[in-house]
Amino acid sequence: MAQKKRHGIWKQLDKNSRIAGLVLLASTMLVLLVLGYRYAHIAVTKDVKGHRLDKATQQIYQSQSIDEAKRGQIFDVNGNPMAENTTSYTVVAVLDKSQIGPNGKKMYVTPSQDKHVSAVLAKELGGKASTYEKALKDGRKAKRDQVQFGSSGSQLDVLKYKQLKNKRIPGLTFVGSPARFYPNGVAAANLIGLAGNVENKQSGLTELKGNSGIEAGWNKNLTGKNGIKATAVDENDANRAKSKPAVNGSDVYTTIDSKLQAQLETRMDVLNDTMAPKSALAVVMDTQNGDIVASTQRPNYNATTGQGIGDYWQNELTNSFEPGSVMKGVTVASAIDTNNWNPNATYRSGTLNVDGKKVTDWNNGRGWGQISYDQGVGLSSNVAMALTEQRMGAKTWQRYIRNFGFLKSTKSGLPQENLGMMQFRYPFEQANTSFGQAIATTPLQMLQAYTAIAGDGTMLKPHVVSKIINPNTQKVVYEAKRQKVGQPIKAKTAAATRKQLEAVVYNDDGLGHDYALKGVRTTGKSGTAQVSTASGYQNAQNPTQEIHSWIGMAPADKPRYMMYIVVKKPQKVPSQVTKQMAGVFKPVMTQALQMAKGDNKAVSSQAQLTQVPDVKNQSRKQAVDKIEQAHLEALVMGDGDKVIAQSPAGKTGMLNKQRVFVNTGKNIVVPDMHGWSKNDVMIWADLAKIKINSKGNGFVAAQSVEGGTRLNEGVHEMTIEFKEPKVE
Repeated sequence: MAQKKRHGIWKQLDKNSRIAGLVLLASTMLVLLVLGYRYAHIAVTKDVKGHRLDKATQQIYQSQSIDEAKRGQIFDVNGNPMAENTTSYTVVAVLDKSQIGPNGKKMYVTPSQDKHVSAVLAKELGGKASTYEKALKDGRKAKRDQVQFGSSGSQLDVLKYKQLKNKRIPGLTFVGSPARFYPNGVAAANLIGLAGNVENKQSGLTELKGNSGIEAGWNKNLTGKNGIKATAVDENDANRAKSKPAVNGSDVYTTIDSKLQAQLETRMDVLNDTMAPKSALAVVMDTQNGDIVASTQRPNYNATTGQGIGDYWQNELTNSFEPGSVMKGVTVASAIDTNNWNPNATYRSGTLNVDGKKVTDWNNGRGWGQISYDQGVGLSSNVAMALTEQRMGAKTWQRYIRNFGFLKSTKSGLPQENLGMMQFRYPFEQANTSFGQAIATTPLQMLQAYTAIAGDGTMLKPHVVSKIINPNTQKVVYEAKRQKVGQPIKAKTAAATRKQLEAVVYNDDGLGHDYALKGVRTTGKSGTAQVSTASGYQNAQNPTQEIHSWIGMAPADKPRYMMYIVVKKPQKVPSQVTKQMAGVFKPVMTQALQMAKGDNKAVSSQAQLTQVPDVKNQSRKQAVDKIEQAHLEALVMGDGDKVIAQSPAGKTGMLNKQRVFVNTGKNIVVPDMHGWSKNDVMIWADLAKIKINSKGNGFVAAQSVEGGTRLNEGVHEMTIEFKEPKVE
């Protein structure tokens, strides 16, 4: 009976086991079927919950194989670097205790090391050791794997990085990122600009992007395209070439001459230290092509460290303000061009009633009595300009303002260039614009406008970039050329305006005596403007609250360089503002003119060379036309009908814009040779059969026979004094 019962139990157990086995087998088969289907689906579609594994793998593979492009460099006009690529470093303290080296050495900062590490960081990076120690302790409390040390531990240059790395402190590591190095520091910083780090959202890499100056304006050219270094493998394990080399950014060559720039920086430092202005700007332009050859401002900043950049820093080169009396040069040019200017006519200076309001001269409206307009220019009379504007008429004057390029961008390429503004609704406002109030202009606009006065009436676009070179092919992809942007006045108007503005420098009562250059005739216009606010002008007749300026050109008869200086609100010794601005203008302009003597030889190219036409025995008019068509300047000697001699001879190679002397043999007069080179004097003398007694070297500073004297009046020899301009 007991045995029968035992058999029943085993029978029941066998049955349960079989059922459990079947369930387990069925479950296993179901799981295998599901997994098999899922794996097959993934293998075919490579999709997991909408996430493409093949693309993810490719992205990971490519991000690990990116060939990073280099940002283009920035150079001065002669190829000296002004912005280069480098690497900056951020120091990181590892706190993760799992970081153990292969030899079992701890690769993290232990609590017992905190004081030592903090002391080293303070010594190398500056600041207090307690600040670094607190950062380490706070990091541990927050259970962070690593900590950084803010601005003190970031943007380290290569030298600082190596010094700190050589300490061999376990747990201190460094993260490198692309950076920009500006070897000239503050030099032309406002023009060159800055580039900073940004994250590329596609690649996840840190890249450089320009945020001001040329770095921003030409960012597209400077930025390269990343490539891929390696090959990729497709789903069939077949190698498919994915290599694509990086395309480095183009190199930008500015128009800046570093030697002249260094001189300008030095002189502006003196002005800034002496006068403590709220801001100051100085720019030098080549009037032959519109190139900005030097530019700086105060306050300035160190482009490598960023020191000096405040919340309110702005580029004065593209910022607009009321220019004051430098605008009078444009007013005079417009009046001459419309036959509304008579320098010998007289007017009552002091105060002028315009539509019930008073225009006053700068000496509190006292004026200088009944004076000529020529004197009014030298004395910078507001009344003279207001009367001139009334004579032209508001519509005509407004047309010339626009023709001179004001109230619109110069398209220099620099970012955030202001357009300026003007109040011109009422007669009083219209009168004010004639002497630089009620109108705001940028320095670039003013320089552009004055190129028409400096040249033949042709207004030239200002350039800050001379050329762009593709470093991958070494081909020039862009080259700045002399670009005409307007013809606001006639050539004879430009010459007459320059001559009229010489009154500022050379009239007995002119206000610009301090700007006269030794041995070189100078022309230009000084300016003073009150600072405009929403409630009117600030503290009239208070020089510490005014904008002082000077725009000068040399040589006066045919300017090669132009310089614009602006000093806003000088807080110290404001009575010396003219002397201090002249202290910048004279040595810098002198050096620029010295530079000009040799630059044609230094940079001559086939594009600058031309062949002198053979004009002997041709009519005077034919000779002049042919010479000018060859981009040369014809200097005609005498009033004869035909050319009997010329120099240089026909078919001679010569640089553009140089003089070709043509002698007609009759009624030759002695020219005004001021500013001539000794070579030109000797060529003229040889053709004129005149003996020259020369003294000194350089440019003509004085001549014994006055210009305009006829040779047939018994002139057989001349004494010419040459002077080499010297930096004071």
